[in-house]
Amino acid sequence: MTPEHQIETLKRMLELQHRRRYQLATEEILHLSLDAYSSQDIFELELETLFSDCPFVAGHVDGVREPGRYMLSDWNHQPYVVVRGHDGILRAFLNTCRHRGAPLVERQTDKPLPSFVCPFHGWTYGLDGALRGVPRQFAFPGIDKAAHGLKELPVTESMGLVWVHPSPHGSLDPAKDLGSLAEDIEHFDLERFVSFKKVVTEKKANWKLLVQMNLEGYHAATVHKRTLAQHFRNGFLAYDAAGSHMRILAARTNLLEALRIPEEEWKLSDFVLVYYVLFPNTIVIMHDDNVSIRRLFPLSPDRTLYSHELLYLPDHYIGESGIKALRSRFSYNEVLFDDEDFAMAEKVQRNLLNGVNETHMLGVEEGLVMLFQENVNKWIGMQA
Repeated sequence: MTPEHQIETLKRMLELQHRRRYQLATEEILHLSLDAYSSQDIFELELETLFSDCPFVAGHVDGVREPGRYMLSDWNHQPYVVVRGHDGILRAFLNTCRHRGAPLVERQTDKPLPSFVCPFHGWTYGLDGALRGVPRQFAFPGIDKAAHGLKELPVTESMGLVWVHPSPHGSLDPAKDLGSLAEDIEHFDLERFVSFKKVVTEKKANWKLLVQMNLEGYHAATVHKRTLAQHFRNGFLAYDAAGSHMRILAARTNLLEALRIPEEEWKLSDFVLVYYVLFPNTIVIMHDDNVSIRRLFPLSPDRTLYSHELLYLPDHYIGESGIKALRSRFSYNEVLFDDEDFAMAEKVQRNLLNGVNETHMLGVEEGLVMLFQENVNKWIGMQA
């Protein structure tokens, strides 16, 4: 955000706090069907529509800065590999050999790739996707190498993030999709950050239930009573939307202390946490010197693949003390996300079908949960 936008945003948050009328997505109690979290039919529909035709964040640009550097899909439903070519161009390919379908790259390493070599029969492809070599090519009389290059997916770098479209024929313009939020994110200058650590785990809850833990602060005082609650005592959120994407503003406990400081000295991050829900499945949490990127991929109605990557500014974390601080930050995030938010979501998932509740009841401070579900429903062609 620009300094002017930060001041405007902080004024807005102070006004909402003063009126005690928080910016909410609803004025009434809502009811959300439990089918959204438990139906096999809805799960399959999400895969066929939303996760087959909606652009998504593949990761941070730090993973593919130099030629040969690459990032692998964490999710078998979208087996892609994004690579920086020797010509400096970023490309994305389906991670599948055109011969017998073996994965070309099986694990993520820091070692640059000179080319793609199939581990099954040794077919070789350039980083531009072109088929370069076929061992014992006489066994494939008349093969047209030009027609058997890797299948390419649309990919782009924007706002310090790598975006991929899951369809070879899809269009990709994240800055346009995000509208004013794109300029907002650009001012955070995410390209300055580098990756510290990434972990991928499986959670026993529906992917939407996990995303929606980030869309209401009502639970902060209880689920996070030993951690976040002291910093976000009131669970007070405001939001802005651009299409299906959202910017969330979480008021810190010390918000009113801004009134004691001249406006020209205001710094938004001292009083408000800013994070983004990049539809459909990515949450980017902004801090001054570190950023968390969290992505969620459906495995089944009650199973989700969860990816968490921590980024940091190198000049803010120097030497052994810097590494120690980063480890501490990563561990703290795991407590917040895994041990608190997601552990609660897993408990809710286990209780979904016990017959006690017919719906999820949403109060006025939980309206963004329904808004997110409505955005999903638009993609899959269902009514809320």
